[in-house]
Amino acid sequence: MPVHPWRGVITVCLGVMMAFVNVSSTIGALGVIQQDLHPSASTLVWVTSAYSLVVATLVMFAGTLADLVGRRAVFLGGAVVFTAGSLLAYAADSTGLLITAQAVMGVGGAAVLPASLSIVSHSFSDPHQRTRAIGAWAGCSGLGLAVGPLGAGLLLGSFTWHAVYLIDVVIGAVTVILTPFMVPETKHPTRRLDLAGVLLGTVVIASATYAIIEGGSSGYTSGRIVTVYGVFAVSLVLFLTVEARHHDPMLDLRLFRNASYTAVMGVAAASMFGFVGTSLLAVLYMERVQQLSALATGVRLLAMFATYIVVSALAGRLVQKVGFTLMLTAGLVILGGGALALLAIGPFTGYSALWPGLLVAGIGSALLTAPSTAAAVNSVPRLQAGMASATVNMFRQIGSVLGPSVLGTLVTTRFPRYLEDQLITSGVPAPDASEITAGAVHGDTAAALPAGLAHTVTEAAARAFTDAVHLGLLIGGITLLVIAIPTAIFVRHRNTSTPSATAVELAVS
Repeated sequence: MPVHPWRGVITVCLGVMMAFVNVSSTIGALGVIQQDLHPSASTLVWVTSAYSLVVATLVMFAGTLADLVGRRAVFLGGAVVFTAGSLLAYAADSTGLLITAQAVMGVGGAAVLPASLSIVSHSFSDPHQRTRAIGAWAGCSGLGLAVGPLGAGLLLGSFTWHAVYLIDVVIGAVTVILTPFMVPETKHPTRRLDLAGVLLGTVVIASATYAIIEGGSSGYTSGRIVTVYGVFAVSLVLFLTVEARHHDPMLDLRLFRNASYTAVMGVAAASMFGFVGTSLLAVLYMERVQQLSALATGVRLLAMFATYIVVSALAGRLVQKVGFTLMLTAGLVILGGGALALLAIGPFTGYSALWPGLLVAGIGSALLTAPSTAAAVNSVPRLQAGMASATVNMFRQIGSVLGPSVLGTLVTTRFPRYLEDQLITSGVPAPDASEITAGAVHGDTAAALPAGLAHTVTEAAARAFTDAVHLGLLIGGITLLVIAIPTAIFVRHRNTSTPSATAVELAVS
């Protein structure tokens, strides 16, 4: 008996939600994790970045594998691995083991994301139906982002941070049980393995992502990072050469001859850069400056995440009326405007200064995710949908690495400088200011200090951290506004087939 396509869509959306629950729940639990495990600031970045690094590195290979062995099989395998990684994170008793668990979940996420999108894309032949289904797929990512901090907050009120990862264990188990019954198996009938492309592509993405993440803490001009740049450059040249000559490449470079398709990939990266980066800065501000609990932080983030879910449900229909050019350009401008609106927050302001920026950022993000994904998938033949979905997911994951890594690293590296300056300005002797700053970087509080000094340190820390968050928001907002310019110029109102495609057109006007 054939399975109704929407049942399969709902099932794979559970897997997508699981992948994004991990991102936001881990961000929500960072403060508690740091207090328990006491990692350095640079190590703490890897607790969230290890997952994105592995996903970005393997997502193209996973998309190819899904075409070869079966999209359902790869999705199901990814869900199993992700669930196992979540159990490992639950059992972790050190920062190293937690980072390892995040990497294991990254392997699962790399399989789940492109396979799920490819399943959704192949479930509908009508472009309008496909766009709506992709909108549902994108909405579930927002639902996962919303569930993560709320679930984490509820669990952290009664349990240790380990319990946060049980959310994904439950979702993963349900996904694994339902998938064989609800999701039909499909393959690419003529796809062949591009082993050289897989290996070189993995090195390219891994080296670039590692340099982005680690360069933020060790310096982008350090010897080790420069060496990684060299590995990236050499592997990129080899990868492009191999893919250009291969008869069935992992990544068809001819797709990028289309300026609109290329610009859409930039939009996909920018959307996650802004969304995840802004979310992280908001969480850090609420937990470190406003001293809110994880649950209170999660509730306040609903202004962003709930808005994202609602608008995502409407984005598929809206893009049919206004077209890709206006939709994607407006989304970038609105998301960038939301980030800049958050500059209204101060060290001692309330939620009234925070929610407008979160709401606007949620609207902007929702206008980008599903339409950019649909623009990529619908602009290629159905047989290349797996490649397109893997590629757009790769760019999204690169954006999700860039957002928290670049903006988060700006905050963590600028905060000590700002704090020391604030303490000295407040009359604290330079040697004492330096010692207090070093303790604050490792999560120490002012509780053990004399009352008068503790008050000074608390106020200085709030001002310094807010200033650091402002810098991250300013750079993030300006970046998004700048990317909106080539988007308006190169993204076409109507997506047509690429030079390598047969006549496939998304009838959007």
